[in-house]
Amino acid sequence: MLDVRDLGYSYPDGTPALAGISLRIAAGERVAILGANGAGKSTLLLHLNGLLSGSGSVSVDGVRVAAATVAGIRQRVGFVFQDPDDQLFCSSVGEDVAFGPRQARLPEAEVRERTAEALATMGISDLAHRHPHQLSLGQKKRAAIATALAMRPAVLVLDEPSASLDPRMRRELIAYLAALSCTLVVASHDLALVRELCGRAVILDAGRIAADAPTQAILADAALLARTGLV
Repeated sequence: MLDVRDLGYSYPDGTPALAGISLRIAAGERVAILGANGAGKSTLLLHLNGLLSGSGSVSVDGVRVAAATVAGIRQRVGFVFQDPDDQLFCSSVGEDVAFGPRQARLPEAEVRERTAEALATMGISDLAHRHPHQLSLGQKKRAAIATALAMRPAVLVLDEPSASLDPRMRRELIAYLAALSCTLVVASHDLALVRELCGRAVILDAGRIAADAPTQAILADAALLARTGLV
């Protein structure tokens, strides 16, 4: 499904962000990407659907992410930013969710079908006609996820999905994500969310993979968590 090989990336000022990252994620897996601030989590995620391009390679179902393939890749790999305001820019939630399918020039009947499906999946059908600025943060997060789901991606990549949510909104979000059938790649500092949602965890430390193991084993290793700045 996702195949990352020897991925490297440096920021424009030359500071290394990723070095020698290699991992494979199978269809249906739920994988957490963990690490302290600055470890490279978001940078790695941005490579998975071509939002950034470094050395090495990223492939999705055998298709390498490149300029010629990125449009199709982004239909297969949905991305949800940490800040939902980066993803919600239309006059209503329904228009935001319909935006991707319309940009893909799908028939209007299919656009409506996908929009209704994505809204229902995230439990926000009643918010379709609301302006995004009228929503709570938890509602905005679910609307942002719905914009990605409307493309029916095989892989959903989420950057810090539970950040800044109160306990009730966090529990609701976890329940909706747990019900999804697609592959999930989740960068998070929320170890409780990771425990509930992801069967596998990858720890980044200074742009390199420090550990890759079942989530329960990772979270049970207090020395590893301390060494990589997670506790």
